Amino acid sequence: MQQAGLLIDTVYTEYNPEYPKGTISWQYPKANEIMKKGFGIQVTVSKGLPPDYFYQVPNVIGLSLNQAKEYLAKARLKVGKISYHEDQDLVPYTVLDQSISEGTVLDRAMNIDLVVSVLDLQDIFNQLTNEP
Repeated sequence: MQQAGLLIDTVYTEYNPEYPKGTISWQYPKANEIMKKGFGIQVTVSKGLPPDYFYQVPNVIGLSLNQAKEYLAKARLKVGKISYHEDQDLVPYTVLDQSISEGTVLDRAMNIDLVVSVLDLQDIFNQLTNEP
C-alpha cells in the first residue's frame, strides 16, 4: 500500500466470527477500485469470535442430575448421553463423571455426557423397558 501511495486513514475493530482475529474484514474503497495517491483507506479489523461465542464447561461432578442439567443450561450446554453406575454408598442420581473437564473452553455448544450413580441397575433397566 505504501508503494502505491495509499494510507490507512481509519481503523475500526469488530467481533466477526467469519474472519480470524487480526484480519481485515471490510475496507473502503473496495479492492481494485481506482483512487488518487494520498487518499485514506478505511479498514475494519476482525477481533475474531465474540466473547459470547465461547462456552465454558462447569464442574457438575457431585451434583444431582437435575442440578447438573441446570448448571449446564446456564452455561448454554446440554446433557448428552447419561450412563449409570451402580453405587450403594452414594445418593442416587449423583453425577460421578463428565465427558468434558471443568473449565474447558469450547468454541461451539456441545453435549456433555454424564455418569450418574444408581442404587440398583436393574431398577433403571426396568424403568427403561416399561416406558411407553
